[in-house]
Amino acid sequence: MVAVSFANWSFAGQRRQSKASPLFDIQDLFESVRIPNITVSKDGTILAFAKSGQLLRRSENGGKSWGPVKEVGPDSGGSVIVDDNTGHVMVVNSKQGYLWRSKDNGMTWQKEKIIIKPNDVGHGTPDGIPVQTTCSESGITLHYGKFKGRLLMPARIQPPRGNNDQEWWPYNYNTAIYSDDGGKTWQTSGPVQSGTGEGTLAELSNSNIYYNSRCHMAVDHRRRIAWSYDGGHMWTDWEVSDQLYEVGEPFYFKYGTKPSYGCNAGLVRMPIEATGGRDVLLFSTPDNPGSTRLKMTVWASFDKAKTWPVKRLVYEAPSAYSSLTVGRDGTIYLLFERGEKKLYEKVAVIRFNLEWLADGRDWRELLKD
Repeated sequence: MVAVSFANWSFAGQRRQSKASPLFDIQDLFESVRIPNITVSKDGTILAFAKSGQLLRRSENGGKSWGPVKEVGPDSGGSVIVDDNTGHVMVVNSKQGYLWRSKDNGMTWQKEKIIIKPNDVGHGTPDGIPVQTTCSESGITLHYGKFKGRLLMPARIQPPRGNNDQEWWPYNYNTAIYSDDGGKTWQTSGPVQSGTGEGTLAELSNSNIYYNSRCHMAVDHRRRIAWSYDGGHMWTDWEVSDQLYEVGEPFYFKYGTKPSYGCNAGLVRMPIEATGGRDVLLFSTPDNPGSTRLKMTVWASFDKAKTWPVKRLVYEAPSAYSSLTVGRDGTIYLLFERGEKKLYEKVAVIRFNLEWLADGRDWRELLKD
């Protein structure tokens, strides 16, 4: 079953580009592991990670075929970022204070110690209340404005011990870490709404940064949104999404009635080379609000995350965590946890494009001036 929806849009005066044929295929990459991240290296190699950045498969032909499963490092973990300034790929473990770096598009890796600076209330250092990137979406390099070149990663803080004990969920909050020296030193930024955990972020062409959070504490099953206008240091304009919802499973919160525990999600901005210089955002998560982890779905926004008029079901059976990336040719890659009879059987990658996502409509007509 595939569903697609559209809102009413004004179609006049839009720049036309040549149409591509719809693309959609799915391949299983990992078995019996969790926590996906996917990104594209500077030379176009697709890098699919599982087990929180410990395992890796590479594709040098646009996801048509994949190399064998390899280990990044015996203690690698965290989340992934590509430094577009240098081409280096990093798996950043901010909770432990180190990263694994590749200078050859993921073929070889070296471990490095890093410095994590706390935020204004003292949270973030490995020897205190740590900030951790694990389970959040891949990081990005900023390309616009005053902070162009900065490395920015979504992260979370879980006071007071850095763990997921339920009694401390109200004190948990999403945040970010950023580096201006190529990943040697990272600054912990300010908080996103309390009760959040596992974040996604994307930079728009006006240099504003959109943050989309999982929420552990609410019964409205809606994603939490925040914005940064200073390169990811402070997060403001907190709100709840009117259109993006999430699942409630698992239902084991012992202090409430049945809150939306939520789910990790994927988020990416399409490369401007593929959209005629316009901002197109993609978001992925199971589309089963307040209920079980089923129906992996992708949404698209064409107006800087104000609305999400297009969505399409990509996998109907059990599905959970996901990560999104896009090649410069516009091919979209969704790495996600899936099962046939139960959750977490495999981590699969889906390749598709905007033509497939729009399901017969011309997505260029959805771009607003």
